[in-house]
Amino acid sequence: MSGGEKMGMEEAGRAVRAVQALMVRTIGAELANSFTLKVITASQDVERFEIETSDAGLIEIRGNTVSALAAGFHWYLKHVGGVHVSWCGSRIDLKKPLPAPGSIICQSSPYHYRYNLNYCTYSYSMAFWSWERWECELDWMALSGINLMLSLVGQETVWRNTLVRLGYTEAEAAAEICGPAFFAWQWMQNLTGWGGPLPGSWFEDRKELARRIHERMRELGIEPVVPGYSGMVPAEYGKRIASGGRMPLDQGLWCGFRRPSLLLPESPAFGEIAKIFYEEQENLTGSRIRYYSMDPFHEGGSSEGVDLRSFAKGVEQHMLNSNPAAVWVFQAWEGNPKRELLQAVDREHALVLDLWCESKPAWTSTEAFQGVPWVWCMIQNYGGKNGLFGNLHTIANAPIAALNDPAGGIMSGIGMAMEGIGTNPVMYDLLTDMMWRTEAPDIGDWLQGYIQRRYGSAPNEAMQAWQLLTASVYDAQTVQQGAAESLLCARPAPAIANVSTWGPKEPHYETSKVREACHLLLASREACGTSDGYRYDLADVARQAAADNSRVVYAEIMEAYELGDLVSFERAADRFLALLDAQEQLMRTRPEFLLGRWLEEARSLGRTEQERQLLEWNARTLVTVWGPRASATALHDYAHREWSGLLERFYRPRWVLYFASLRNALKNGCEPAAIDWFVWEAEWTLETDHYPAQPDGCVYEAAGRVLRLIGV
Repeated sequence: MSGGEKMGMEEAGRAVRAVQALMVRTIGAELANSFTLKVITASQDVERFEIETSDAGLIEIRGNTVSALAAGFHWYLKHVGGVHVSWCGSRIDLKKPLPAPGSIICQSSPYHYRYNLNYCTYSYSMAFWSWERWECELDWMALSGINLMLSLVGQETVWRNTLVRLGYTEAEAAAEICGPAFFAWQWMQNLTGWGGPLPGSWFEDRKELARRIHERMRELGIEPVVPGYSGMVPAEYGKRIASGGRMPLDQGLWCGFRRPSLLLPESPAFGEIAKIFYEEQENLTGSRIRYYSMDPFHEGGSSEGVDLRSFAKGVEQHMLNSNPAAVWVFQAWEGNPKRELLQAVDREHALVLDLWCESKPAWTSTEAFQGVPWVWCMIQNYGGKNGLFGNLHTIANAPIAALNDPAGGIMSGIGMAMEGIGTNPVMYDLLTDMMWRTEAPDIGDWLQGYIQRRYGSAPNEAMQAWQLLTASVYDAQTVQQGAAESLLCARPAPAIANVSTWGPKEPHYETSKVREACHLLLASREACGTSDGYRYDLADVARQAAADNSRVVYAEIMEAYELGDLVSFERAADRFLALLDAQEQLMRTRPEFLLGRWLEEARSLGRTEQERQLLEWNARTLVTVWGPRASATALHDYAHREWSGLLERFYRPRWVLYFASLRNALKNGCEPAAIDWFVWEAEWTLETDHYPAQPDGCVYEAAGRVLRLIGV
């Protein structure tokens, strides 16, 4: 993946053809003809690219890897062409003749690894993606220079085939496998079976999708990280072991779910299962995999009575049996990986992803993972929830500071490990920029360039808006799991601090700055209104302003209730519902905020109505109750979304029920009626009513309505 070896002529030809195809998909064939690509064939220690005007007047991009060539093309688009490629409103406005770089541009990456994705991303954002959506995402990764990616599509086929080869019937194997909205936690060994069973056609369809994904990854120089085998077996697997054999370990519960059991490497069955598992992985990917992700004690898995050093050696050996060059990839999260595991593994065959470096880096408290190479990662998003959040100064400075810190050990990469995508595009634009920088940019200067390419111009009002955002929502100094949450989405209760169990209890910023930023963005309409990215940002900032205001209005509701003031209660409750209705209207203007789009993606993957209903139930359940009653205490609304459809038909009716119970209590001097929220919510997940999948309405009018309601 790194520059390292000199690229042969055949390999160089494939690299050029892959990036040429990427260019055509990004800007069209006519504009792509304005570029020429060349591979730097000399051996290099780092990946690098160069951009300048050729003697023939073309834009020449030179790079020593396919990843460097792709990143060089994107660097030109961003920093010379003024183009913006984003999940949330792209702006590709190039015309011939293309602008030429004033002088040669040379950039190199100080990072061997440029990593992307989290297990959770596959459920919270990618659960129902088609090839067309995957193709766009892989292109975005290549443009950013990603060269290492967690790859989970089709893992259910690996696990099903492994179980069948162990003697399970296809029906028994399918019963062990989750529905697609919950795959992430099955592959992290947290739960099993929830959301299934899936039909046989699903496995074949996703196997074919995985083949296409891996083929494109190989073309674009992106190596896959796939699950390895560290002992996961069905909870009842012990019944299948011959008498006297070492029984699998009960791993207890995760958020109310029964975990799979853990088989130790000393068991004779471990080697048999590992061999089958790695064979099935290779069958899925079509190539010999080098990077294997394994976190056997993730989020509370029991290691009681386990000799961790011996366990690590055994797991590692079976991995190396599949590929002597294999690398065990760990996630640093909540006390994992355990110190004893890292002490036992071969450092040349291990890599740690420090997931939450932007807020709570693990490398600083673990002696930089005791000499094991590691990657500085940003989580940024939890549960796929909406919300403006981050710290731009941290992203610009912390990775480089860690790289140059004598106590930083073997920092080998930078990456993104978000639970959900499609939010806060500025954070990812900056982080991917930093993958090819050796010094931190001035944030003010960088932001001006960002706004210019995203909006097409950078008027004073837009710049002032972003200065306010940089000094508020994008200046998070606290350790918290994501953005300040909207009480519009909360399960009703007398006192509400956070919507999701681990969400922040209050905004970390002056909410007035977000309101003023919204006002200034709306005032930029004439200069920026042709930009889709501008319209997305206006909707998102207005959404956050309404979310912040929901806390103020809800406090007024409960204060009036406690005082027994029915008139003030009614007035405040009406304001709350009016704010919710305005939010619904606002979210309806953007495709990124539509429940209907999420449900349509899910249903489109079913071949029969029964299959479509199962997939829709998966999609509805994940963003509401999450699990059955036993788990919903902790996980309900963890993945809540401020989406059109959810606001109107899930959150609003829930609030109307609650306000009616409070109103009745005020009128009759009694306690509010008890409401079993789980029963009501679970019934909603079984519905199949239609939601629009296309946006509707005017974002300017909707944002203006929000501003009037919150008093700006």
